[in-house]
Amino acid sequence: MWNFLKRWILNSHLSTTLALLFSFNVYGLSFDSQSATNSHFNSDQKQNSFDISYDNHFLSKNTSQRSEIFDLDEWVHGLKIDFQSRYYLNFIGVDVSLGSATYINNGIAQGGNNSNGSGSNNVGVGQNQQPGTVEGTGGEQTFNYVNASYESLTGALGDEIKTCSANPTIGCQNIVNSTSQERVDYLRQPQLGNSSVNEVSAVTQAYTKMRFGSEQQPFNLRFGLQSLHLETFSTSGSYVLPSSVFGTLISTNLSGADVYYGRFNQYHQRGSSQFIQPFTSYSQEQRVKYIDVLGTQYTFENGLVGQFEMGRAGNQLKKYFAKLYYLMDVAEGISLSLDGRIGLAQGKQAYGYYDWLSPLNQFFYVQHEDYKSRYYNVTAALHTQNSKLYFGVNKTELADWGSGYFYDDQSAFNSTLALYKNYNHKNELAWVIGLDYDFSGIKLPGLNLGIHYARGKRPGEDIVLELDEKNTEQEVGGYIAYTLQSGLLEGLTLGWHFARWQGFENNEESSRFLLTYNLADF
Repeated sequence: MWNFLKRWILNSHLSTTLALLFSFNVYGLSFDSQSATNSHFNSDQKQNSFDISYDNHFLSKNTSQRSEIFDLDEWVHGLKIDFQSRYYLNFIGVDVSLGSATYINNGIAQGGNNSNGSGSNNVGVGQNQQPGTVEGTGGEQTFNYVNASYESLTGALGDEIKTCSANPTIGCQNIVNSTSQERVDYLRQPQLGNSSVNEVSAVTQAYTKMRFGSEQQPFNLRFGLQSLHLETFSTSGSYVLPSSVFGTLISTNLSGADVYYGRFNQYHQRGSSQFIQPFTSYSQEQRVKYIDVLGTQYTFENGLVGQFEMGRAGNQLKKYFAKLYYLMDVAEGISLSLDGRIGLAQGKQAYGYYDWLSPLNQFFYVQHEDYKSRYYNVTAALHTQNSKLYFGVNKTELADWGSGYFYDDQSAFNSTLALYKNYNHKNELAWVIGLDYDFSGIKLPGLNLGIHYARGKRPGEDIVLELDEKNTEQEVGGYIAYTLQSGLLEGLTLGWHFARWQGFENNEESSRFLLTYNLADF
């Protein structure tokens, strides 16, 4: 099937001008029945729609990372315009989304080392005070880039790291000399401040859509700049402006199974006014020419839903994903859902990701000469008319699970343990228990509440990259949201998302206050 679709698309003249209309709803963090059974590959839009919405987002985040303290207070608002055309001549249409986001107020601050009572700044090994760094005269912090592979870190270089940890003054010189430095982007938190004027105005979607074929054998195509929500590859669901990718997407129905294929070669990040830019590897040393995704979903007669998806980023990374979902009635008004997922990843050509090297108190880019990772995820949820109680377990093996296909990829880890943190470290076993509640059942329509507790633990082995005293992490998080049901501001939504996380010598607290209002709907 892969080869057939690939040949058809690459050999077709339409491949450079068209793509597939694909609006498959994927809720990576949701466990209700809609997450697996609602797909709209062949939605029939009868008329044009034009929406204008306003979003206001305040984020307060405090992070204590080993000896460094980061404070982030960001208040942003933006305007989004979405136009979806009908299919003219019952064949062709165009969708366009654009928006602008501006800071109301922003502040990023880094405190000094707080590991002793004297208040002196104990600079870690590899954090030499230099002009242009946070530790020096002011400017941007830097972090080290490891040229060696992960395998070498667990070998001879691993022994050097242990020596370095025991005697930093003598034992770390060879490690520091073998690295170069890059700019740290504050825990890889995307910032609108990348723009010199602290604002972003961009076209986030602009694509042509076409459909043809019969009702029994429909084909949908979409080509251009678009947002994606696939299982292994998705764009950012930013609260103000989303990211997007450029490429082609096609879907059809074969013998009752929804089948889709996409090829993408550029992207638009959410923190920049630049239209599109090429994919690069995580090391930023190689181009990723294409990202291909092929998937299928089938609903069996007994209601069991199965899905399979595979994707690849050039010749650097391949991913495979499988999912089974089943919803059964257990009593009147009560149902039980079971969700099982498996993910596999294989990387070549020094695929890697950023990690923290505890003895050196530094960020490092860690390369894998032969990267392999997999995870298993099982979740059960009990549904009533107004509530959902769920419990999920996730196990990651072989290596940390890398969520993205390319540097700056903001895809989510497709697991029910993708919460405030991803719980996807090597050999980590994690679980979550949570409750979502809709207060309309007690005559408070529009009010929704969710809360969860998650905990992950890694085995007590000697982990070279993170020589932590405690190999556990945990978080408490949730949300509360209210939508006005009547009056002049009917539809206005106020929300608060919160999380408190502890683990691996780190502590983080995050609060997001959201306001969303649809100004116009035509």
